[in-house]
Amino acid sequence: MSWRQRIRALHRDVGYAAAALTIAYAISGLAVNHIEDWNPSYVFRESAIDIGAVPRGTYAEMQAYVVKALGLPAGEVRGHFMETETLFRVFLVEGQEVRVDVRTGQGMLKRVHARPVLFEVNALHLNNLKGVWTWVADVFALSLLTLAITGLLLHKGKLGLAGRGKWFVGAGLLVPVAFVVYLYS
Repeated sequence: MSWRQRIRALHRDVGYAAAALTIAYAISGLAVNHIEDWNPSYVFRESAIDIGAVPRGTYAEMQAYVVKALGLPAGEVRGHFMETETLFRVFLVEGQEVRVDVRTGQGMLKRVHARPVLFEVNALHLNNLKGVWTWVADVFALSLLTLAITGLLLHKGKLGLAGRGKWFVGAGLLVPVAFVVYLYS
Protein backbone atom coordinates (compact mmCIF):
# COMPACT_ATOMS: atom_id res chain seq x y z
CA MET A 1 0.00 0.00 0.00
CA SER A 2 1.48 3.37 -1.03
CA TRP A 3 1.72 6.31 1.36
CA ARG A 4 -1.03 8.11 -0.59
CA GLN A 5 -3.37 5.11 -0.19
CA ARG A 6 -2.62 5.12 3.54
CA ILE A 7 -3.42 8.86 3.68
CA ARG A 8 -6.75 8.20 1.90
CA ALA A 9 -7.61 5.37 4.30
CA LEU A 10 -6.70 7.51 7.32
CA HIS A 11 -8.70 10.45 5.98
CA ARG A 12 -11.72 8.22 5.28
CA ASP A 13 -11.68 6.48 8.66
CA VAL A 14 -11.07 9.60 10.75
CA GLY A 15 -13.78 11.34 8.70
CA TYR A 16 -16.29 8.61 9.51
CA ALA A 17 -15.39 8.72 13.20
CA ALA A 18 -15.64 12.52 13.37
CA ALA A 19 -18.81 12.91 11.27
CA ALA A 20 -21.38 12.93 14.09
CA LEU A 21 -19.45 15.41 16.23
CA THR A 22 -18.76 17.58 13.19
CA ILE A 23 -22.50 17.81 12.52
CA ALA A 24 -23.24 18.57 16.19
CA TYR A 25 -20.54 21.26 16.36
CA ALA A 26 -21.71 22.79 13.07
CA ILE A 27 -25.32 23.02 14.25
CA SER A 28 -24.21 24.50 17.57
CA GLY A 29 -21.81 26.88 15.85
CA LEU A 30 -24.57 28.23 13.62
CA ALA A 31 -26.84 28.69 16.63
CA VAL A 32 -24.22 30.31 18.88
CA ASN A 33 -23.00 32.63 16.09
CA HIS A 34 -26.35 34.42 16.30
CA ILE A 35 -26.54 34.74 20.07
CA GLU A 36 -27.22 38.49 19.78
CA ASP A 37 -30.51 37.64 18.00
CA TRP A 38 -31.73 34.81 20.21
CA ASN A 39 -30.79 32.47 23.01
CA PRO A 40 -29.64 29.26 21.31
CA SER A 41 -30.04 27.11 24.43
CA TYR A 42 -33.23 28.35 26.08
CA VAL A 43 -36.73 29.54 25.20
CA PHE A 44 -38.19 32.22 27.48
CA ARG A 45 -41.98 32.42 27.63
CA GLU A 46 -44.00 34.98 29.50
CA SER A 47 -47.69 34.45 30.12
CA ALA A 48 -50.18 36.81 31.68
CA ILE A 49 -51.61 35.77 35.03
CA ASP A 50 -54.53 36.96 37.13
CA ILE A 51 -54.68 35.45 40.60
CA GLY A 52 -56.78 38.12 42.28
CA ALA A 53 -55.54 40.62 44.82
CA VAL A 54 -52.75 39.24 46.98
CA PRO A 55 -53.75 39.32 50.65
CA ARG A 56 -51.49 41.58 52.68
CA GLY A 57 -49.30 39.87 55.22
CA THR A 58 -45.67 39.00 55.57
CA TYR A 59 -43.74 38.59 52.37
CA ALA A 60 -43.51 34.85 53.06
CA GLU A 61 -47.33 34.67 53.33
CA MET A 62 -47.69 36.64 50.11
CA GLN A 63 -45.24 34.28 48.41
CA ALA A 64 -47.21 31.27 49.67
CA TYR A 65 -50.43 32.75 48.24
CA VAL A 66 -48.87 33.37 44.81
CA VAL A 67 -47.30 29.90 44.69
CA LYS A 68 -50.58 28.20 45.68
CA ALA A 69 -52.69 30.31 43.31
CA LEU A 70 -50.47 29.36 40.38
CA GLY A 71 -50.07 25.73 41.44
CA LEU A 72 -46.29 25.99 41.45
CA PRO A 73 -44.24 23.26 43.15
CA ALA A 74 -42.81 24.65 46.40
CA GLY A 75 -39.42 23.18 45.46
CA GLU A 76 -39.17 25.62 42.54
CA VAL A 77 -39.33 28.71 44.78
CA ARG A 78 -36.02 30.45 45.46
CA GLY A 79 -37.19 33.65 47.16
CA HIS A 80 -39.22 36.80 46.87
CA PHE A 81 -38.81 40.56 46.68
CA MET A 82 -41.16 43.51 47.06
CA GLU A 83 -39.85 45.61 44.17
CA THR A 84 -42.20 48.55 44.62
CA GLU A 85 -45.19 49.29 46.83
CA THR A 86 -47.36 47.21 44.53
CA LEU A 87 -45.03 44.94 42.51
CA PHE A 88 -44.18 41.63 44.18
CA ARG A 89 -41.74 39.17 42.62
CA VAL A 90 -41.34 35.49 43.38
CA PHE A 91 -38.11 33.97 42.09
CA LEU A 92 -38.12 30.40 40.82
CA VAL A 93 -35.40 27.99 39.73
CA GLU A 94 -33.34 28.60 36.57
CA GLY A 95 -34.15 32.30 36.18
CA GLN A 96 -37.89 31.82 36.12
CA GLU A 97 -40.08 34.24 38.05
CA VAL A 98 -43.52 35.62 38.81
CA ARG A 99 -44.21 39.36 38.81
CA VAL A 100 -47.57 40.35 40.24
CA ASP A 101 -49.33 43.58 41.16
CA VAL A 102 -50.52 42.86 44.70
CA ARG A 103 -53.56 45.15 44.31
CA THR A 104 -54.98 43.54 41.18
CA GLY A 105 -53.31 40.12 41.12
CA GLN A 106 -52.38 40.64 37.49
CA GLY A 107 -48.88 40.00 36.31
CA MET A 108 -46.55 37.77 34.34
CA LEU A 109 -45.18 34.27 34.80
CA LYS A 110 -41.81 33.85 33.08
CA ARG A 111 -40.85 30.27 32.28
CA VAL A 112 -37.58 28.99 30.82
CA HIS A 113 -37.32 25.79 28.77
CA ALA A 114 -34.25 24.19 27.25
CA ARG A 115 -34.38 24.03 23.45
CA PRO A 116 -34.50 20.36 22.41
CA VAL A 117 -31.25 19.15 20.79
CA LEU A 118 -29.69 22.64 20.66
CA PHE A 119 -29.30 22.77 24.44
CA GLU A 120 -27.36 19.50 24.40
CA VAL A 121 -25.15 20.24 21.39
CA ASN A 122 -24.39 23.74 22.72
CA ALA A 123 -23.34 22.21 26.05
CA LEU A 124 -20.93 19.94 24.16
CA HIS A 125 -19.62 22.68 21.86
CA LEU A 126 -19.11 25.22 24.67
CA ASN A 127 -17.56 22.50 26.88
CA ASN A 128 -19.99 23.15 29.74
CA LEU A 129 -19.42 19.56 30.83
CA LYS A 130 -15.67 19.99 31.51
CA GLY A 131 -13.81 16.97 32.93
CA VAL A 132 -13.57 14.01 30.56
CA TRP A 133 -15.45 15.90 27.86
CA THR A 134 -12.45 18.26 27.55
CA TRP A 135 -10.36 15.27 26.48
CA VAL A 136 -13.04 14.13 24.02
CA ALA A 137 -13.12 17.67 22.55
CA ASP A 138 -9.31 17.68 22.31
CA VAL A 139 -9.32 14.35 20.46
CA PHE A 140 -12.00 15.75 18.15
CA ALA A 141 -9.88 18.86 17.49
CA LEU A 142 -6.91 16.63 16.66
CA SER A 143 -9.09 14.55 14.34
CA LEU A 144 -10.13 17.74 12.50
CA LEU A 145 -6.47 18.67 12.20
CA THR A 146 -5.76 15.20 10.81
CA LEU A 147 -8.60 15.58 8.31
CA ALA A 148 -7.26 18.95 7.16
CA ILE A 149 -3.71 17.70 6.69
CA THR A 150 -4.63 14.41 5.04
CA GLY A 151 -7.16 16.25 2.85
CA LEU A 152 -4.33 18.41 1.50
CA LEU A 153 -2.41 15.28 0.51
CA LEU A 154 -5.21 13.19 -1.05
CA HIS A 155 -4.61 14.14 -4.68
CA LYS A 156 -1.51 14.73 -6.74
CA GLY A 157 -0.79 16.61 -9.91
CA LYS A 158 -3.13 19.24 -11.32
CA LEU A 159 -5.92 18.24 -8.91
CA GLY A 160 -3.63 18.20 -5.86
CA LEU A 161 -2.07 20.80 -3.62
CA ALA A 162 0.57 21.70 -6.19
CA GLY A 163 -2.15 22.28 -8.81
CA ARG A 164 -5.58 23.78 -8.25
CA GLY A 165 -5.50 22.88 -4.55
CA LYS A 166 -3.12 25.74 -3.75
CA TRP A 167 -5.73 28.25 -4.98
CA PHE A 168 -8.44 26.80 -2.74
CA VAL A 169 -6.10 26.70 0.26
CA GLY A 170 -5.09 30.29 -0.47
CA ALA A 171 -8.71 31.42 -0.74
CA GLY A 172 -9.54 29.62 2.51
CA LEU A 173 -6.58 31.25 4.24
CA LEU A 174 -7.38 34.68 2.82
CA VAL A 175 -10.72 34.92 4.66
CA PRO A 176 -9.41 34.73 8.27
CA VAL A 177 -6.28 36.74 7.39
CA ALA A 178 -8.41 39.51 5.86
CA PHE A 179 -10.61 39.65 8.97
CA VAL A 180 -7.60 39.81 11.30
CA VAL A 181 -6.01 42.58 9.22
CA TYR A 182 -9.33 44.46 9.14
CA LEU A 183 -9.94 44.11 12.88
CA TYR A 184 -6.43 45.01 14.03
CA SER A 185 -5.42 47.77 11.61
